[in-house]
Amino acid sequence: MRVICNRAALLEALTVAATVVPTRTTKPILQNIKISTSDGELLIEATDLEVSVQYRDAQVQVEAEGEILLPADKLFAIVRETRDDTISISIEGNEAHIKGADSFFKIFTQSAAEFPQLPSIAGEGDVEVTAGVLKQLAGQTLFAAAREGTRYAFNGVLTTLDKQQLIMVATDGRRLAMSRGDVMQVFRDVKTAPFPKVIIPARAVNLVDKLLTDLESNVTIKLTENQAVFTTKNATLTTNLLEGQFPPYEDVVPKEADKKMIAGTADLLSAVRRAALLTSDDSKGVKLDFAREHGLILQSRNAEAGEARVDFACKFDGQPIAIGFNPTFLADALKVVDTDEVSFEMTTPMRPGLLRAGTSFLYVIMPVNL
Repeated sequence: MRVICNRAALLEALTVAATVVPTRTTKPILQNIKISTSDGELLIEATDLEVSVQYRDAQVQVEAEGEILLPADKLFAIVRETRDDTISISIEGNEAHIKGADSFFKIFTQSAAEFPQLPSIAGEGDVEVTAGVLKQLAGQTLFAAAREGTRYAFNGVLTTLDKQQLIMVATDGRRLAMSRGDVMQVFRDVKTAPFPKVIIPARAVNLVDKLLTDLESNVTIKLTENQAVFTTKNATLTTNLLEGQFPPYEDVVPKEADKKMIAGTADLLSAVRRAALLTSDDSKGVKLDFAREHGLILQSRNAEAGEARVDFACKFDGQPIAIGFNPTFLADALKVVDTDEVSFEMTTPMRPGLLRAGTSFLYVIMPVNL
Protein backbone atom coordinates (compact mmCIF):
# COMPACT_ATOMS: atom_id res chain seq x y z
CA MET A 1 0.00 0.00 0.00
CA ARG A 2 1.17 3.51 -0.81
CA VAL A 3 -0.91 6.66 -0.39
CA ILE A 4 -0.28 10.39 -0.33
CA CYS A 5 -2.60 12.12 2.14
CA ASN A 6 -3.71 15.64 2.82
CA ARG A 7 -2.39 16.05 6.37
CA ALA A 8 -5.28 18.15 7.66
CA ALA A 9 -7.91 15.72 6.35
CA LEU A 10 -6.00 12.73 7.72
CA LEU A 11 -5.66 14.40 11.11
CA GLU A 12 -9.42 15.03 11.20
CA ALA A 13 -10.09 11.37 10.47
CA LEU A 14 -7.60 10.14 13.07
CA THR A 15 -8.98 12.54 15.69
CA VAL A 16 -12.39 10.90 15.31
CA ALA A 17 -11.01 7.37 15.29
CA ALA A 18 -8.76 7.98 18.30
CA THR A 19 -11.79 8.73 20.48
CA VAL A 20 -12.89 5.11 20.09
CA VAL A 21 -9.52 3.42 20.62
CA PRO A 22 -9.34 2.09 24.22
CA THR A 23 -6.40 3.23 26.34
CA ARG A 24 -6.62 0.08 28.46
CA THR A 25 -7.80 -3.26 27.17
CA THR A 26 -7.19 -6.96 27.51
CA LYS A 27 -7.08 -7.10 23.71
CA PRO A 28 -4.06 -5.05 22.56
CA ILE A 29 -5.13 -5.43 18.93
CA LEU A 30 -7.89 -2.87 19.62
CA GLN A 31 -5.28 -0.18 20.24
CA ASN A 32 -4.57 -0.17 16.53
CA ILE A 33 -6.28 1.66 13.70
CA LYS A 34 -7.04 -0.21 10.51
CA ILE A 35 -6.23 1.69 7.32
CA SER A 36 -7.30 0.40 3.93
CA THR A 37 -7.93 1.75 0.46
CA SER A 38 -11.27 1.53 -1.33
CA ASP A 39 -12.49 3.26 -4.49
CA GLY A 40 -9.74 5.86 -4.36
CA GLU A 41 -10.43 6.69 -0.71
CA LEU A 42 -8.76 5.90 2.57
CA LEU A 43 -10.96 3.99 5.03
CA ILE A 44 -9.95 4.40 8.67
CA GLU A 45 -11.51 2.05 11.22
CA ALA A 46 -11.38 1.80 15.01
CA THR A 47 -13.37 -0.09 17.64
CA ASP A 48 -13.48 -1.04 21.31
CA LEU A 49 -16.07 -3.75 20.52
CA GLU A 50 -18.84 -1.57 21.97
CA VAL A 51 -18.52 1.41 19.64
CA SER A 52 -17.05 1.34 16.13
CA VAL A 53 -16.12 4.16 13.76
CA GLN A 54 -15.46 4.01 10.03
CA TYR A 55 -14.18 7.25 8.50
CA ARG A 56 -13.76 7.84 4.77
CA ASP A 57 -10.99 10.22 3.68
CA ALA A 58 -11.29 11.21 0.03
CA GLN A 59 -8.41 13.69 0.05
CA VAL A 60 -5.80 11.08 -0.84
CA GLN A 61 -3.87 9.88 -3.84
CA VAL A 62 -3.80 6.07 -3.90
CA GLU A 63 -0.71 4.78 -5.68
CA ALA A 64 -0.96 1.18 -4.44
CA GLU A 65 -3.91 -0.59 -2.82
CA GLY A 66 -3.68 -2.39 0.50
CA GLU A 67 -4.65 -2.56 4.16
CA ILE A 68 -2.71 -2.53 7.39
CA LEU A 69 -2.93 -2.04 11.16
CA LEU A 70 -1.00 0.83 12.74
CA PRO A 71 -0.70 1.72 16.45
CA ALA A 72 -3.25 4.47 17.00
CA ASP A 73 -1.25 6.57 19.46
CA LYS A 74 1.93 6.61 17.37
CA LEU A 75 0.19 7.37 14.09
CA PHE A 76 -1.96 10.11 15.61
CA ALA A 77 1.05 11.76 17.27
CA ILE A 78 3.08 11.75 14.05
CA VAL A 79 0.30 13.29 11.95
CA ARG A 80 -0.56 15.83 14.64
CA GLU A 81 2.99 17.09 15.06
CA THR A 82 3.89 17.14 11.37
CA ARG A 83 3.45 20.52 9.68
CA ASP A 84 3.64 19.46 6.04
CA ASP A 85 0.64 19.84 3.75
CA THR A 86 0.92 16.23 2.59
CA ILE A 87 2.17 12.99 4.13
CA SER A 88 2.97 9.74 2.36
CA ILE A 89 2.36 6.34 3.94
CA SER A 90 3.85 3.23 2.36
CA ILE A 91 4.03 -0.34 3.59
CA GLU A 92 7.13 -2.48 3.20
CA GLY A 93 6.88 -5.87 4.85
CA ASN A 94 5.85 -5.34 8.45
CA GLU A 95 6.90 -1.70 8.46
CA ALA A 96 5.03 1.50 7.70
CA HIS A 97 7.13 4.34 6.31
CA ILE A 98 5.62 7.77 6.96
CA LYS A 99 7.32 10.64 5.18
CA GLY A 100 6.97 14.39 5.27
CA ALA A 101 9.06 17.08 3.60
CA ASP A 102 11.81 16.84 6.21
CA SER A 103 10.83 13.87 8.37
CA PHE A 104 10.77 10.09 8.17
CA PHE A 105 9.16 7.62 10.58
CA LYS A 106 9.26 3.86 10.56
CA ILE A 107 6.73 2.06 12.75
CA PHE A 108 5.95 -1.65 12.94
CA THR A 109 2.61 -2.88 11.69
CA GLN A 110 0.32 -5.84 12.24
CA SER A 111 -1.79 -7.81 9.82
CA ALA A 112 -5.22 -6.33 9.10
CA ALA A 113 -6.66 -9.85 9.23
CA GLU A 114 -6.21 -9.81 13.01
CA PHE A 115 -8.52 -6.81 13.45
CA PRO A 116 -12.14 -7.53 14.45
CA GLN A 117 -14.67 -7.43 11.63
CA LEU A 118 -16.71 -4.30 12.17
CA PRO A 119 -20.50 -4.62 12.03
CA SER A 120 -22.11 -4.12 8.65
CA ILE A 121 -25.83 -3.41 8.80
CA ALA A 122 -27.56 -3.54 5.45
CA GLY A 123 -30.43 -1.33 4.38
CA GLU A 124 -31.19 2.35 4.42
CA GLY A 125 -31.61 4.36 7.59
CA ASP A 126 -34.84 4.64 9.55
CA VAL A 127 -34.77 8.43 9.81
CA GLU A 128 -32.84 11.37 8.37
CA VAL A 129 -32.13 14.55 10.31
CA THR A 130 -29.88 17.56 9.86
CA ALA A 131 -26.64 17.54 11.81
CA GLY A 132 -27.61 20.81 13.48
CA VAL A 133 -30.81 19.35 14.92
CA LEU A 134 -29.07 16.18 16.12
CA LYS A 135 -26.29 18.22 17.72
CA GLN A 136 -28.87 20.31 19.57
CA LEU A 137 -30.67 17.21 20.85
CA ALA A 138 -27.42 15.69 22.07
CA GLY A 139 -26.23 18.89 23.72
CA GLN A 140 -29.52 19.43 25.54
CA THR A 141 -29.67 15.93 27.04
CA LEU A 142 -26.19 14.43 27.46
CA PHE A 143 -25.36 16.51 30.53
CA ALA A 144 -28.24 14.95 32.50
CA ALA A 145 -27.20 11.32 31.94
CA ALA A 146 -25.70 9.45 34.87
CA ARG A 147 -21.91 9.21 34.89
CA GLU A 148 -21.77 5.97 36.83
CA GLY A 149 -23.93 3.57 38.76
CA THR A 150 -25.54 0.17 38.45
CA ARG A 151 -28.74 1.39 36.78
CA TYR A 152 -27.25 1.07 33.32
CA ALA A 153 -30.25 2.59 31.55
CA PHE A 154 -29.41 5.87 33.29
CA ASN A 155 -25.99 5.84 31.59
CA GLY A 156 -27.62 6.36 28.22
CA VAL A 157 -29.91 8.60 26.24
CA LEU A 158 -33.38 7.35 25.39
CA THR A 159 -34.06 7.96 21.70
CA THR A 160 -37.37 7.60 19.89
CA LEU A 161 -39.60 9.18 17.28
CA ASP A 162 -42.93 10.91 17.81
CA LYS A 163 -44.59 11.60 14.47
CA GLN A 164 -42.05 13.81 12.66
CA GLN A 165 -39.93 14.66 15.70
CA LEU A 166 -36.88 12.90 17.08
CA ILE A 167 -36.87 12.84 20.88
CA MET A 168 -33.90 12.36 23.21
CA VAL A 169 -34.22 11.99 26.99
CA ALA A 170 -31.58 11.59 29.70
CA THR A 171 -31.76 11.33 33.49
CA ASP A 172 -29.59 10.50 36.47
CA GLY A 173 -32.53 10.08 38.84
CA ARG A 174 -32.31 13.63 40.23
CA ARG A 175 -33.06 15.51 37.03
CA LEU A 176 -34.41 14.75 33.58
CA ALA A 177 -33.73 16.57 30.31
CA MET A 178 -35.82 16.09 27.19
CA SER A 179 -35.28 17.69 23.78
CA ARG A 180 -37.11 17.24 20.51
CA GLY A 181 -36.38 18.31 16.95
CA ASP A 182 -37.93 17.97 13.52
CA VAL A 183 -36.65 15.24 11.21
CA MET A 184 -36.30 15.59 7.45
CA GLN A 185 -37.53 12.18 6.45
CA VAL A 186 -38.74 8.93 8.01
CA PHE A 187 -37.96 5.77 6.03
CA ARG A 188 -39.42 3.25 8.45
CA ASP A 189 -43.12 2.51 8.01
CA VAL A 190 -44.20 3.42 11.53
CA LYS A 191 -47.65 1.94 10.95
CA THR A 192 -46.34 -1.57 10.30
CA ALA A 193 -43.12 -1.27 12.33
CA PRO A 194 -43.45 1.33 15.12
CA PHE A 195 -40.34 3.32 15.86
CA PRO A 196 -38.72 1.76 18.95
CA LYS A 197 -37.52 3.42 22.14
CA VAL A 198 -33.84 2.60 22.46
CA ILE A 199 -31.18 3.58 24.98
CA ILE A 200 -27.96 4.74 23.33
CA PRO A 201 -24.86 4.89 25.57
CA ALA A 202 -24.03 8.46 26.55
CA ARG A 203 -20.46 7.94 25.37
CA ALA A 204 -21.68 7.00 21.89
CA VAL A 205 -23.95 10.05 21.72
CA ASN A 206 -20.99 12.20 22.72
CA LEU A 207 -18.90 10.69 19.91
CA VAL A 208 -21.70 11.32 17.42
CA ASP A 209 -21.80 14.93 18.60
CA LYS A 210 -18.09 15.27 17.77
CA LEU A 211 -18.72 13.97 14.25
CA LEU A 212 -21.22 16.72 13.53
CA THR A 213 -18.93 19.44 12.24
CA ASP A 214 -21.03 20.45 9.23
CA LEU A 215 -24.35 21.48 10.77
CA GLU A 216 -26.05 21.82 7.37
CA SER A 217 -25.31 18.24 6.35
CA ASN A 218 -27.67 15.30 6.82
CA VAL A 219 -27.37 12.35 9.17
CA THR A 220 -29.18 9.03 8.82
CA ILE A 221 -30.00 6.92 11.86
CA LYS A 222 -30.75 3.22 11.70
CA LEU A 223 -31.90 1.16 14.66
CA THR A 224 -31.83 -2.61 15.06
CA GLU A 225 -32.71 -4.79 18.00
CA ASN A 226 -29.36 -4.18 19.71
CA GLN A 227 -27.48 -1.54 17.71
CA ALA A 228 -27.75 2.03 16.48
CA VAL A 229 -25.96 3.30 13.37
CA PHE A 230 -25.28 6.98 12.63
CA THR A 231 -24.07 7.82 9.14
CA THR A 232 -22.71 11.25 8.21
CA LYS A 233 -21.09 12.47 5.01
CA ASN A 234 -17.69 11.03 5.96
CA ALA A 235 -18.24 8.64 8.84
CA THR A 236 -20.32 5.78 10.16
CA LEU A 237 -20.58 5.18 13.91
CA THR A 238 -22.09 1.94 15.19
CA THR A 239 -22.86 1.37 18.86
CA ASN A 240 -24.38 -1.36 20.95
CA LEU A 241 -27.54 -0.35 22.78
CA LEU A 242 -27.98 -0.42 26.55
CA GLU A 243 -30.35 -2.86 28.16
CA GLY A 244 -32.54 -1.99 31.10
CA GLN A 245 -35.71 -0.14 31.98
CA PHE A 246 -35.70 3.59 31.32
CA PRO A 247 -38.17 5.47 33.55
CA PRO A 248 -41.44 6.48 31.87
CA TYR A 249 -40.40 10.06 31.24
CA GLU A 250 -43.94 11.12 30.37
CA ASP A 251 -44.99 10.34 33.95
CA VAL A 252 -42.01 12.20 35.44
CA VAL A 253 -42.90 15.52 33.82
CA PRO A 254 -45.20 17.52 36.16
CA LYS A 255 -48.60 17.91 34.54
CA GLU A 256 -50.01 20.80 36.56
CA ALA A 257 -48.31 23.76 38.19
CA ASP A 258 -49.93 26.72 39.91
CA LYS A 259 -46.74 28.82 40.18
CA LYS A 260 -44.79 30.06 37.18
CA MET A 261 -41.82 32.32 36.60
CA ILE A 262 -40.68 33.79 33.27
CA ALA A 263 -37.17 35.24 33.01
CA GLY A 264 -34.33 35.98 30.63
CA THR A 265 -32.10 32.93 30.21
CA ALA A 266 -28.71 34.64 30.46
CA ASP A 267 -29.78 36.84 33.39
CA LEU A 268 -31.15 33.88 35.34
CA LEU A 269 -27.99 31.86 34.69
CA SER A 270 -25.90 34.75 36.03
CA ALA A 271 -28.06 35.03 39.15
CA VAL A 272 -27.83 31.29 39.85
CA ARG A 273 -24.05 31.29 39.44
CA ARG A 274 -23.61 34.25 41.77
CA ALA A 275 -25.88 32.79 44.43
CA ALA A 276 -23.90 29.54 44.27
CA LEU A 277 -20.57 31.21 45.06
CA LEU A 278 -20.93 30.68 48.81
CA THR A 279 -22.34 27.17 48.82
CA SER A 280 -20.32 24.39 50.44
CA ASP A 281 -20.00 20.63 50.25
CA ASP A 282 -22.33 20.36 53.24
CA SER A 283 -24.82 22.88 51.88
CA LYS A 284 -24.96 22.67 48.10
CA GLY A 285 -28.45 24.07 47.74
CA VAL A 286 -29.57 27.55 46.78
CA LYS A 287 -32.86 28.82 48.18
CA LEU A 288 -35.21 30.36 45.62
CA ASP A 289 -37.80 32.61 47.25
CA PHE A 290 -40.58 33.60 44.83
CA ALA A 291 -43.23 36.25 45.42
CA ARG A 292 -45.09 38.74 43.25
CA GLU A 293 -43.88 41.60 45.42
CA HIS A 294 -40.13 41.06 44.97
CA GLY A 295 -39.87 38.60 42.09
CA LEU A 296 -37.13 36.17 43.04
CA ILE A 297 -34.52 36.20 45.80
CA LEU A 298 -31.72 33.65 45.58
CA GLN A 299 -29.82 32.85 48.78
CA SER A 300 -27.08 30.50 49.91
CA ARG A 301 -25.26 30.05 53.18
CA ASN A 302 -21.88 28.66 54.11
CA ALA A 303 -21.24 28.28 57.82
CA GLU A 304 -17.52 28.86 57.35
CA ALA A 305 -17.54 31.51 54.60
CA GLY A 306 -20.72 33.56 54.86
CA GLU A 307 -23.91 34.19 52.92
CA ALA A 308 -24.99 35.25 49.43
CA ARG A 309 -28.16 37.00 48.30
CA VAL A 310 -29.16 37.96 44.75
CA ASP A 311 -32.30 39.98 44.03
CA PHE A 312 -33.62 39.01 40.63
CA ALA A 313 -36.42 40.77 38.75
CA CYS A 314 -38.76 38.40 36.92
CA LYS A 315 -42.39 37.74 36.09
CA PHE A 316 -44.04 35.49 38.67
CA ASP A 317 -47.61 34.26 38.96
CA GLY A 318 -48.93 32.24 41.89
CA GLN A 319 -48.71 32.06 45.65
CA PRO A 320 -45.29 32.73 47.26
CA ILE A 321 -43.00 29.74 47.49
CA ALA A 322 -39.51 29.08 48.87
CA ILE A 323 -37.79 26.06 47.37
CA GLY A 324 -34.22 24.77 47.20
CA PHE A 325 -32.33 23.43 44.21
CA ASN A 326 -28.82 22.30 43.39
CA PRO A 327 -27.43 25.38 41.57
CA THR A 328 -25.13 23.28 39.39
CA PHE A 329 -28.11 21.34 38.09
CA LEU A 330 -29.96 24.58 37.34
CA ALA A 331 -26.94 26.11 35.60
CA ASP A 332 -26.35 22.96 33.52
CA ALA A 333 -29.78 23.32 31.95
CA LEU A 334 -29.65 27.07 31.45
CA LYS A 335 -26.31 26.74 29.64
CA VAL A 336 -27.81 24.56 26.88
CA VAL A 337 -30.99 26.58 26.36
CA ASP A 338 -31.15 28.24 22.94
CA THR A 339 -34.00 30.67 23.67
CA ASP A 340 -33.79 34.13 25.19
CA GLU A 341 -36.47 33.36 27.78
CA VAL A 342 -37.31 30.37 29.95
CA SER A 343 -40.23 29.53 32.19
CA PHE A 344 -39.98 27.72 35.52
CA GLU A 345 -43.04 25.97 36.96
CA MET A 346 -43.55 24.71 40.52
CA THR A 347 -46.22 23.32 42.85
CA THR A 348 -44.81 22.74 46.36
CA PRO A 349 -41.31 22.83 47.94
CA MET A 350 -41.30 19.03 47.97
CA ARG A 351 -42.24 18.51 44.33
CA PRO A 352 -39.94 18.82 41.28
CA GLY A 353 -39.65 22.01 39.28
CA LEU A 354 -40.09 22.19 35.52
CA LEU A 355 -37.95 24.40 33.30
CA ARG A 356 -39.19 25.01 29.76
CA ALA A 357 -37.49 26.65 26.78
CA GLY A 358 -39.82 27.09 23.84
CA THR A 359 -41.59 23.90 22.76
CA SER A 360 -38.50 21.76 22.17
CA PHE A 361 -36.76 21.56 25.56
CA LEU A 362 -37.90 20.77 29.07
CA TYR A 363 -36.02 19.95 32.22
CA VAL A 364 -37.31 18.37 35.42
CA ILE A 365 -35.26 18.99 38.54
CA MET A 366 -35.79 17.57 42.02
CA PRO A 367 -35.66 20.01 44.95
CA VAL A 368 -33.12 19.74 47.76
CA ASN A 369 -33.75 19.97 51.48
CA LEU A 370 -32.39 23.24 52.85
